[in-house]
Amino acid sequence: MTQPSDTRPFSAGPWTSALRSLLRNHSALASVAVLAFIILASLCAPFYAHHIAHTNPFLSDVAGTIMLNGQETDIMQPNDNPLHLGLSPIGPTWQATYFLGADSQGRDIMARLLYGGRNSLLISFSAAVLCLIMSGIVGITAGFFGGITDIILCRLMDIMWAVPVYLFAISLSIVTITSGLQIGPFVIEADNLLIPIVIIALVYVPYAARPVRGRVIALRQAEFVTAAKCLGVPRWRIILHDILPNVSTTLVVMGPLLMAMALLAESALSFLSIGVQAPAASWGTIILDGEGLIYTRPMVAIAPGMAIVAVVLALNILGDGLRDALDVRDTSRRE
Repeated sequence: MTQPSDTRPFSAGPWTSALRSLLRNHSALASVAVLAFIILASLCAPFYAHHIAHTNPFLSDVAGTIMLNGQETDIMQPNDNPLHLGLSPIGPTWQATYFLGADSQGRDIMARLLYGGRNSLLISFSAAVLCLIMSGIVGITAGFFGGITDIILCRLMDIMWAVPVYLFAISLSIVTITSGLQIGPFVIEADNLLIPIVIIALVYVPYAARPVRGRVIALRQAEFVTAAKCLGVPRWRIILHDILPNVSTTLVVMGPLLMAMALLAESALSFLSIGVQAPAASWGTIILDGEGLIYTRPMVAIAPGMAIVAVVLALNILGDGLRDALDVRDTSRRE
């Protein structure tokens, strides 16, 4: 006698279903394409500077010249005012060399824009990941253990929440920018990128820890967690095998949004000269370089500003797509 075949439909896992839902979201896919293009272009900064533009974007070149349309052209040119007093950097050439023009020190803006993107994206991504780790630890600890632990952690979060984000970040940056940061036997120099990463990650912990805590409190009262406690399962095992997998979707959804906020915070700190330090560049420092050229060479400030807008917009659209794909309550969007 033949055995009856198993005709039960295959049920995809939650992450597989979320991926399928995300792949059907054309806006999210477009945002991923934009982010991939900007990241790839930033990674190619050394190749562009050395093999295409043939320039060092970190060295001043106010007395230099370039070949433009077969003619030797000064990088710093007389102003367009009636008296032709002072010098202005060359504007966009739309060619390989000085594609977006030069800044007040004669440096190639396009090359600096790509190098700045490397630092800005690295800081924002690292700060978002570090913030998610700290927020996950704080939120899970406060929500799962409750009692005095929850009270102490929540009050600390309330204190940090009461201080405006940028004021908090500026205060920490001013303290660390002069003497660096010392953590036990380890000393981080003032120009190290770890300092803005740690500062930005720290100031956004209260904003990410609260949703995690609320999710954990709801999970703590779930039947499978109660059953595990009654069976004598250790707390650390419940956290790792029952709580963390269910909280991971919340952390993943918050990731792009935290990265977008971290990018804006990094740009603001660098614009105030308390973020990325010279000779390194970021999109915020390039905007600062273009502040005095906004009327004569606006592209110096517009180009990094447009890059920030593009990345932040793409991250927000991606965050919305992840929220829709990973929201287990919305089953109409899933297969």
